[in-house]
Amino acid sequence: MKLKVLGSGSIVPTPRRFASGYLLEISGRRILIDPGPGAMEKLRRDYIMPQSLDLLLITHFHLDHIADFLPIVMSRAYGVDGKPAQKPATLRAVGPKGLEKLYRRLVVETEEFSYLSRVMGCLDYIEIVEMGDGETLEHAGLVTKASEVEHFNGIAYRIEGEGVSITYSGDTVPDERLVELAKNCDILIHECSFPHEELYGKHTSETQLAEIARKTRPKLVLATHLYPSWEGMEERIVRAVQAAGVSVKVAYDLMEIIEI
Repeated sequence: MKLKVLGSGSIVPTPRRFASGYLLEISGRRILIDPGPGAMEKLRRDYIMPQSLDLLLITHFHLDHIADFLPIVMSRAYGVDGKPAQKPATLRAVGPKGLEKLYRRLVVETEEFSYLSRVMGCLDYIEIVEMGDGETLEHAGLVTKASEVEHFNGIAYRIEGEGVSITYSGDTVPDERLVELAKNCDILIHECSFPHEELYGKHTSETQLAEIARKTRPKLVLATHLYPSWEGMEERIVRAVQAAGVSVKVAYDLMEIIEI
């Protein structure tokens, strides 16, 4: 199992962090979670072509989590040599309720983007799967379970395979549904957007993350989705979560975790 952080920050860039994206390589499969802006470029740096992705998971529809969704789908119309593919491999894209409606609105109903369906055939090689609270998806030996969370129709995922379990919160306030989903997982990737005194919107602070870690007891917490307020203060997150008795790392772009 290898987890690579493509983006560990918000839509506002810092020297070490930009918007969301995570590549999970497990059981010979490549799963891209949240194709935020810049995800494709960071894959390219590792010589990973979008055509090689097996599964795409989307937590919610905010721009910093889906900006590279359409480019990734469109790229599958081409082979790795840049020539039109005769039969593009189907990409399974999983997300919250409303994903199919959003996709069709973009590639069919939006005139400026309608060439994606009319010319590029982007309806032909994508399979959209919408998941709701408690639903489970099996894909190529992997089991993915979804849980709704409190963040603009957001969902969290727990992925299991090779005896490893990884839970990703997406963006959320502290949510007991997420706690139940994540209990005793190997890695909990959880947002920690702001320091507690600056907490804003439907997000989580380091104090709240420590409590979530105490309740879920993962082997490792990976704190992510950091806004610029955290620059130079990341050690506060480490101290807070370690005080709850749980190991923790603070994510940064292009960070890799191999095994756990």
